[in-house]
Amino acid sequence: MNVVKIEAGEFAAVGREARTTNAREMSGKGAIGKLWSETPNANMAVYSEYESDKDGEYNYLLGWRTDLEAIFYPERVYRSIEKGEYMLLKFEGPVTPGAVVGLWQQVWDLERQGKIARAYKTDFELYGGAGMELYVGIKR
Repeated sequence: MNVVKIEAGEFAAVGREARTTNAREMSGKGAIGKLWSETPNANMAVYSEYESDKDGEYNYLLGWRTDLEAIFYPERVYRSIEKGEYMLLKFEGPVTPGAVVGLWQQVWDLERQGKIARAYKTDFELYGGAGMELYVGIKR
């Protein structure tokens, strides 16, 4: 397992945000697809404000990676990445909804098997080049 450490204030994201659940997203009545249609060239997504675990509500921000000195835009949400340890998973190839869900399925499998304990503070995805990176906050 590849683990990276993120320091406090290292970076953040700015973009549009919605409250959702995994069940809502899988039913086709979620907010993530709409955010992607409004923000097609985003390079980062942040999952935060978890109600409980993977089955509860959470905030999903889609936008752009930025530093903490970024200019604030009134119609955008600013979300700082929590400091801590993150499990890193990578995907090479076209980033599609199926590719993203496939990486998350690996996370859920590891969690169900007791191989990781998730922090449920912030998780994030970075998109670029020919793929994506998924960072999942973990407890050690």
